[in-house]
Amino acid sequence: MPRSASPGSPSASTASVVGFLVFIELCSGILQGSVPVVLPLIGSDLHVSAGDLNWVNSVFLLVAGISVPVLSRLGDIYGHRRLIRITMVAVAVGSVIVATADSFAVLLIGRALQGVFACWLPLDFAIVRDRVQKERVGAAIGMLVGALTLGATLGAIGVGLLSRSVHDVHGLLMLPAVAILLCLPVAFRLIPESATRALCRVDWAGAALLSAGLAAVLIGLATANKAGLALTAGALALGLVLIALFVRVELRAPQPLVDVRLMARPSMALPYVLSFLTGCVLYGSQTANPSFFAAPRPLGFGLDTLGISLLTVSGAVAMAAAGTCADRVVRRFGPQHTLVGGFTLVALGYAGMVLAHSAPWQMAVLGMVAGAGVGTAIATLPTLLIRHLPADQTGIGTGMYNTLKTLAGSVAGAAFAAVMNRLLVEVRGAHIASETAYVTVWASCGALALIGVATARRVGRAQSRAERAVVPEAAVATAE
Repeated sequence: MPRSASPGSPSASTASVVGFLVFIELCSGILQGSVPVVLPLIGSDLHVSAGDLNWVNSVFLLVAGISVPVLSRLGDIYGHRRLIRITMVAVAVGSVIVATADSFAVLLIGRALQGVFACWLPLDFAIVRDRVQKERVGAAIGMLVGALTLGATLGAIGVGLLSRSVHDVHGLLMLPAVAILLCLPVAFRLIPESATRALCRVDWAGAALLSAGLAAVLIGLATANKAGLALTAGALALGLVLIALFVRVELRAPQPLVDVRLMARPSMALPYVLSFLTGCVLYGSQTANPSFFAAPRPLGFGLDTLGISLLTVSGAVAMAAAGTCADRVVRRFGPQHTLVGGFTLVALGYAGMVLAHSAPWQMAVLGMVAGAGVGTAIATLPTLLIRHLPADQTGIGTGMYNTLKTLAGSVAGAAFAAVMNRLLVEVRGAHIASETAYVTVWASCGALALIGVATARRVGRAQSRAERAVVPEAAVATAE
């Protein structure tokens, strides 16, 4: 009979295990935080419109959404550290390509390679669950999420400060490349391998259907602005058909890529819904806000790269602090109240942006409010999922959480790109997104956060029912 690995390593090694993983998430945060800040410079250097700049994030999220489920499941089967190593090499190559690209197409190729970095967080979660004592898993996850958001802050500030002496966009984009290159020795020499393995083969049929379905949906959304209604509707319809076929295949498969029945339970499904909403509000305004900050007055603030980075710092710091403290909040108030409070903060932050956006300090304060809410949500949701996932499905279970988050970012990004490309105003002879376009983006994010509040109110009841039920553990084995 296959048996499970011991759930934790000796406590003396916990700090080093978490510490090395925190460093990886810190560097991946630098990658995430530095690129959006220089989007206006990329646009001017490569002659790309504000609407088309959404492709820089869309391609990144597209690859992330497609690759994470498969890579996470491969980690469950072959080793989570092994997959971190393989994907880190790909991200390092992509980061160098982005930093040296002399055309928009080449830059997008590099961004596509960078997109596989999204599997690191679920792979890290699996290592933490396997190597850290059970009572410390929630705190460790909070530290990983906090490091990711802190890294985004450092990336934004670092690029901003670097822009004072380096005026070439290629030089600025070397910062994330260096950060990822520094991760390579950590991944290859210092982090431990997980001991738990899923005793199954890769469900390649399911992987192909899921990847193709996600690709069709994401490409349809990303090209909606230019492809026309018929092509967009066709791509979306094809994607939904493939995903429906994937669900049917997984329900019949003896060793599915995704345990659909497990993940459809309310205790799992509600956190997945919340992860989708979190992705919408997190990534939805990631292109809009820097564009607004850079827009000339009186529409925006006319800020340069450093000014944009400093203005985004408040929200990122609040997100990191909230993520780090989320486990303590959950212990005191419970997951339901914590999530309700988090999404309420997000709604308040975006509602404030709709009403008050005429001064940089207003956007900084409101960014802190929304950032604290997002940080609370993204640190609480993985812990909730891990409570109800079999040990050998930690990678794929939390990977689907990340996939839904990035899919939501693509959905929101495509929708908001269409808004920004249609609601234009002429300023100094150039057509740029109007104030109405930005207000529409913020109002939409606030409305989605309110849906999150309503959904989070149901989480407590679903979790209580799940805790009274017995979830059978899948077969797992100890790696040699």
